[in-house]
Amino acid sequence: MSVTYLSITPHDPIIARDSRPFGAGLRMKSLDWPYPSVLAGSVRTALGKMNGSDFKDPKIVQALKEVSVFGPLPLIGDQLYFPSSRDLLVDGSDEKHPKTYAIRPVAMQAGEGCDLPSSRLQPAMLPSQAGGEFKPTAPAPFWSYERMVSWLTNPGNRPFDAPAVPKKPEGVSSVGLTFPQKESRFHVKMAESSGSAEDGMLFETVGLDFALQSNGLTDGIRIAARLEAENEFGQVIPALGGCNTLGGERRVSTWETKNEGAGCWECPGQIRDALAGKKRIRMVLATPAYFSNGWMPGWIDKESLYGHPPDAPEGIELTLKSACVERWKPLSGWSMETAGNRKPGPKPLRRLVPAGSVYFFECRNDGDAQNLATRLWLKPVSDESEKNHERSDGFGLALWGVWDYEKNNSVTE
Repeated sequence: MSVTYLSITPHDPIIARDSRPFGAGLRMKSLDWPYPSVLAGSVRTALGKMNGSDFKDPKIVQALKEVSVFGPLPLIGDQLYFPSSRDLLVDGSDEKHPKTYAIRPVAMQAGEGCDLPSSRLQPAMLPSQAGGEFKPTAPAPFWSYERMVSWLTNPGNRPFDAPAVPKKPEGVSSVGLTFPQKESRFHVKMAESSGSAEDGMLFETVGLDFALQSNGLTDGIRIAARLEAENEFGQVIPALGGCNTLGGERRVSTWETKNEGAGCWECPGQIRDALAGKKRIRMVLATPAYFSNGWMPGWIDKESLYGHPPDAPEGIELTLKSACVERWKPLSGWSMETAGNRKPGPKPLRRLVPAGSVYFFECRNDGDAQNLATRLWLKPVSDESEKNHERSDGFGLALWGVWDYEKNNSVTE
């Protein structure tokens, strides 16, 4: 298998639309961060053009779809950043001394109950000493590699400071990163006959500006991805370097490829050591995931809650205990594929589980958690729909860590 690591430096604001309609007289709504399909489509389009394809040969199109594009993730220098984990809350009532509380599964006692979809599921709750009501303070949208590893190796009862939203104007700190700023541009349609603007033909586009203006970070926020191929395109991928386009409206960016230097893309030793001999394993989504059962992975049986993740080592079986999942995100788009007499048209709407969502599992055997994390670190755990390739598109990249039942301890005091 050919493995290549790709970093992209956008020069123009990247267009990454959400799934709402857009046309004359409407405002385009932008995502906070590009979906994996935005990057996967741009990579495969660039590969096809380099190979001289007109995208009408079904065999070439199928070969391009078999190229796995894992990403996009923020990259500052040589360090990856990951979406913030949803299994904690920060009490920022005291700005100088915020308190971080881990959200963990709680075993129900006799006479207790809840309205979860399965009686086998346990509610994920704050520790008892969280006390009275408070308005949670949002942590930084992205956490550095080191800070995320620190949280993943924390079962929930050790001190931890959630990365705060950076106060610097460029929105980056050593442990936290904000979303790229959004830039609005207004456009008009010009009448060919008169050379003036047509009435009512006014629209707005919103792009993600990855440029950082200070602190010496001249490259700004870059986009990182891992490319894998087992077909003829494995020899073409290393030549992707140079100027290419990304996202809508063909915005220009610089691409750089490397054949070595996995770094953060491999399971860190701290994670393997923390999972040694443990049965309770936590799965955090680094990219949005598609699951055929909505919020629950399709590889989990709805009745028994047992399951085997895709591409996991043989014999590993997980039991789903609980989850921290936010509201679903829409995914749609427009298909330009014409191979096999197909006609361009809208793609069906799919519901995604947001990045940062957390699933709590228990492994049947000792040692399974360590083997699973080593094999599936930043690998896709999504289900595959009938006409799409969610796993090879990079949906559902997973991070792994430990957890334990709530023991009446807050994470920081």
